[in-house]
Amino acid sequence: MRTRLIACLLLACLLCGSAFAEESVLRGYDKNSGYIYVTLGRYPQTREGEVLPILWRVLTVDEEKAYLCSEYVLFARPMHPDLKEYRDKLKGDFAQTELCHYLNTVFAETAFTQEETDMLLPCENFGKVFLLDASDLTNKAIGMGKETNMKREGPGLRAWGTDWAIHNNGVEKEKQRLYVFQKKYGSHSPYWVRNQSTTDGRHARCTKDGGQLGHIEVGRENEGVRPALYLALDRYAVAGGSGTMEDPFTLIPLNTDEEE
Repeated sequence: MRTRLIACLLLACLLCGSAFAEESVLRGYDKNSGYIYVTLGRYPQTREGEVLPILWRVLTVDEEKAYLCSEYVLFARPMHPDLKEYRDKLKGDFAQTELCHYLNTVFAETAFTQEETDMLLPCENFGKVFLLDASDLTNKAIGMGKETNMKREGPGLRAWGTDWAIHNNGVEKEKQRLYVFQKKYGSHSPYWVRNQSTTDGRHARCTKDGGQLGHIEVGRENEGVRPALYLALDRYAVAGGSGTMEDPFTLIPLNTDEEE
């Protein structure tokens, strides 16, 4: 009797969550209203390494998926350790880089449960965890667009690192901690996008001090990582929150498998 009661309560909670999700449909960036924010997964974020929910902004939503990017730069890591290999063998293909592999193995296994990973859809051949495309960072329709001379029009493309990424990053080498630009630029941090530089095949695109797009050699160890995801719209329920940055929606897995 007790087991049946527990099962009924769990089913009721799941149905409530599903209804909440239907009433609080995710949307993409809106010029007047800004972004919707959600939390999904957990990762070290404080200087002491405290594991906290990861905050994501919703860039776009279509009939199948929501396109999310991390609000913060979560860690620093090279795109690929061998510059010549990246240029000559990989031909700049992000899918073959060490960072792409790391995002879909070590990072994903650290940040998400298997149930949460099942909520995600792959992007091309990059896996379920990837990086933004350079075209995203110049797309004002999703709240990005170039920033220069320290001017900020909306959230823009600049991003700030977590205290863990800046001060710890899980390594002892100072150079492997996330780089922080000077205070006059807003103390934000650079991060990779998944594209190869068009002017130097050993380089990948990244953000620069004024918020503009630039490039740097792929072996740079203090360059930031700002993950991106595709969230399947039929695989989540909203367990709380209002969708603001201060009170983001909390997403939980929704089991859509039919019982046999």
